[in-house]
Amino acid sequence: MSKAEKTIEKDLFRIVKASNLAKMVSGKVYRKGMRPDGSQLEDIVVKFLAGLEGQIQNGVLVLNIYVPDITMVGSTELVEDTGRVEEIEQAAHDFIDSNPSTEYLYELDATPTSIAVEGISQHAVSVRIHYQRLNT
Repeated sequence: MSKAEKTIEKDLFRIVKASNLAKMVSGKVYRKGMRPDGSQLEDIVVKFLAGLEGQIQNGVLVLNIYVPDITMVGSTELVEDTGRVEEIEQAAHDFIDSNPSTEYLYELDATPTSIAVEGISQHAVSVRIHYQRLNT
């Protein structure tokens, strides 16, 4: 039986919430649109991006992992915390490589990248995940 967008998103949300990736960040795991405004924590947001129907359902999910910017030594300028971003990128790789689901096959769809988040002094590590699920 096919699963729809919100169910597929919820399945990954549950897996991420119970993972070592969730344990290594200072914040919580949220579904799209649920992260509190003004959070200064390392939160993970899970969202469904696209999917195709068929005998094998497949598509793309995204994890955005927020990392607060830091102040440069000897300056008041805020910059990306590249050391922490690198740790989170590696943890995201490890999470996908461990493939903690028996129902889905998860693989990286692209290399995790960090992007500046407009309006807040944070960067987000964006992790695109390709999923496959046998439609039974």
